Amino acid sequence: MAEPHPDADLAAAYALLDQGDLQGSRSVAQAVLAAAKNVDPRGEAAALACLAHGDRLGSRLRRASEASRRAAQIFEALGDAPGEANALATFAHVCMLLGRNDESVEAALMCVRLCDTGMPQAQTLLAYNCLGLAYSWGGDHDRADAAFEEAVQTARRCQPALSIYQPRLNQIWVEASRLLDERYQSGVMGSVERMADLVRECRELEAAGQGVSVLPGMRAMGRTISLASTALLTVWQGDIGGAPQAIASAAHSLSGTMTWLDAFVRWCAAELAWSQQDWAKAECELIAMREMALAVEHEQLACRAHLLLAQVLELQGKVEEARREHRALRRRERRVLAESMSSRELLVAWRLGARESEQHLQQALEASKQFERWSLEDALTGIANRRHFEQSLAESLTAALAADTPLSVAMVDVDQFKSVNDRFTHSVGDRVLKTVAAIMSSQVRGNDLPARWAGDEFVILFVDATEQVAAQVCTRIVDAVAAFDWQSIAPGLQLSVSIGLGELQLGDTVESLMHRSDQSMYRAKPVAPVVA
Repeated sequence: MAEPHPDADLAAAYALLDQGDLQGSRSVAQAVLAAAKNVDPRGEAAALACLAHGDRLGSRLRRASEASRRAAQIFEALGDAPGEANALATFAHVCMLLGRNDESVEAALMCVRLCDTGMPQAQTLLAYNCLGLAYSWGGDHDRADAAFEEAVQTARRCQPALSIYQPRLNQIWVEASRLLDERYQSGVMGSVERMADLVRECRELEAAGQGVSVLPGMRAMGRTISLASTALLTVWQGDIGGAPQAIASAAHSLSGTMTWLDAFVRWCAAELAWSQQDWAKAECELIAMREMALAVEHEQLACRAHLLLAQVLELQGKVEEARREHRALRRRERRVLAESMSSRELLVAWRLGARESEQHLQQALEASKQFERWSLEDALTGIANRRHFEQSLAESLTAALAADTPLSVAMVDVDQFKSVNDRFTHSVGDRVLKTVAAIMSSQVRGNDLPARWAGDEFVILFVDATEQVAAQVCTRIVDAVAAFDWQSIAPGLQLSVSIGLGELQLGDTVESLMHRSDQSMYRAKPVAPVVA
């Protein structure tokens, strides 16, 4: 039997990424991971880092987040600063795409610190580049620009000098984001001169053969980003004649596999329609942008699509529809925040465990198990929490698609809950949430999973159930809530719930299925208040 060569195998896996063979690369890295498990921690961490980078390229962001986090933890335990910095750079980037901005900035700052050895190197360039992206999506454009300038200077100080193409290309994105914020705040687009200078410099670097990325597998993506950025600039410069061809060039450069770049190109098309006041076309493109962003787990682009769509609706005088889009944006932001908090809980638990001495290792492991049990239960209602639900849904969705069995999800919202808190106090509101949770638990089937999603929102996972079957359970819940004696909790209290359903469809992700049930729930909500 041939001896395993993890370094050579992982080099081959990265080479496959450069060739665009994501699945081939993943197979090689998984084989290395399996061989290294429990016997070679450094090989295990390196394989996880490779898998995370491949998943980042393939827009499997949550999977990339988990793999890069685990890789960073192993490298940290081994005292391998370069390995930890590499894994943290990936973790920071995917956290940024997932909308977990605080986590992204923290990881990027740690990455910069680990790379701060006094000797300019490619990894230092990547660290500052990653920090710039984290700051940019967090809305701090000045800090983002400064980080990218530091990346540029680092590239020039390296021996031999590295291409400044990657940070310059990202600076175009920062400038575009700055212009969008300015237009949103003032209603007027600012000067695009700086963006035009950056696009021009990137095109010159491409012509000189320096349009390369430090990271493997990024060359094709860089070309699409460049073409789409040029298309966006063309629209904002008012070149309506040249814009369609620029957008078509960007679209032609897309790979056959959907990534966040597909959503970026849709954004360009929406901006063109916006400039022509073709509002129907703009709405259509922005909705497509939002759905594509959700499909590839790019929370930041999904939020941007919500915001742009709200503006387009406002410009048409569709005030109520715009408000609805703003509310959808706020809900998404709250969900992203909850996901970030869950991720931090895991990190804190790991760090606490890592600090335990060897003699207390067993005690730490037991505490970790208890923490895991607590982390799956909602403290107020006692039913499953969001983290438990999302884990179960992800596993059940994969199994249902593989076995071609039905699966449905219900989104449950307590109608006019804010007025319950305002009129009857938050203590009464808490009792209401506990009671709704108890009613749901009493009405669902044995293998269904009711959970608290956030605030006054609940969810139910119906395994092996079509939408019609799930609807029967939901009807029982609505009737049971309506029949409950709410005045026994507080005189004058009346309550109802609205439930939306979504059934699993071919090609669904967790996000797309949840989004469809969420939309269904909002269509089901009553027009008039239900609290006296």
